[in-house]
Amino acid sequence: MDAMGATRTDGRRWGARLAGVVAAAALICTGQALSGHAAQAAECPAPIRTVLDTTPATAARTVALTFDDGPWPENTPDVLDVLRSSGVQATFFVRGDQAAAHPDLVRRIVAEGHAIGNHTWSHPYLSQIAPAARIAEIERTTQTIVNAAGTEPCFFRGPFGDHDDPAIAGLAWDRGMTVVDWSLDTRDWSTPASWSPSFQQQIIERATSPRSAHPIVLMHDGGGYRQNTVAALDDVISYYASRGYTFTDPAGRAFSSGSGQGGTYVVQPGDTLGSIAAGYSATWQEIYQANRATIGPDPNMLQVGQRLTIPGAGGGGGGGGTPTPPAGGTTTYVVQPGDTLGSIASGYSATWQEIYQANRATIGPDPNLLQVGQQLTIPAG
Repeated sequence: MDAMGATRTDGRRWGARLAGVVAAAALICTGQALSGHAAQAAECPAPIRTVLDTTPATAARTVALTFDDGPWPENTPDVLDVLRSSGVQATFFVRGDQAAAHPDLVRRIVAEGHAIGNHTWSHPYLSQIAPAARIAEIERTTQTIVNAAGTEPCFFRGPFGDHDDPAIAGLAWDRGMTVVDWSLDTRDWSTPASWSPSFQQQIIERATSPRSAHPIVLMHDGGGYRQNTVAALDDVISYYASRGYTFTDPAGRAFSSGSGQGGTYVVQPGDTLGSIAAGYSATWQEIYQANRATIGPDPNMLQVGQRLTIPGAGGGGGGGGTPTPPAGGTTTYVVQPGDTLGSIASGYSATWQEIYQANRATIGPDPNLLQVGQQLTIPAG
């Protein structure tokens, strides 16, 4: 489903484009070793001349998160904040008229390491307008992106998924862009215009099911109220990160692990503290010390999906990492994967027994049974 309230039939094409994807994977992998922390190429790859429903299999499991119809001031900054706090990049298919109105957001998208795509100027059904008008919709948008951020879009997605016709897809290919469809449609375009936890759960379920090794997930940061998408995004990211997926662009290229700033990083397959540190202005020892409570005594024992606090400017994503001792009174700590009461207590002037007694009603009779995401009260020492 694409945005602006127009539905696509449930019986839309699901036919596999396996030959094209396999060929694309071979093209992209030539001479390039990809991992969860590999740097993304600065320039666009040669366009893959098939419409991608899934990412090429450049790693055992890959996922491309994509957002349509922005940039939108009411939503896009919040989406970017969630992605930044998670250490994950995505692909933004921007409308030309929105990019022209909000070039600062286009610049932020690019500056934070995300891929950018062309989603036409005014969001028309391309099959219903004249060939010359199609060209104008595409070229005007590309020029606006270049004017705003100094980079050309590597990808193209037609509004409403109207891009399968070679007469349309060929316009993008001839202009150096790969045409991107999707395999998982969150249908977040149908959101109620207000906060809805039940709809947020629907977004999460649609973004993660049916399970695929190389999905392209369709979400929206523009077109109206998208705060339910923002609220669901962290759980979508956690689902894929905890299962060892590498976050890539639609062409299967892994994003850079960091921007040189502090923040939060989600551990990817093959990561070491040294490889993570290479993307930031911090040593592996500094990262280890900032996360010792959750990593444990062995700095080599990283868990895929684990969130690490990166010391430096920018702060973290809230909750977890090395606890900051409170100035007085009590504070709250959010349980992270691998936490124990002992490891949590090591960051505070309180014993694990004191933390357990302060939270016994929620932990239960066994102090070893902590739940990820559980909020613990930390008593003052």
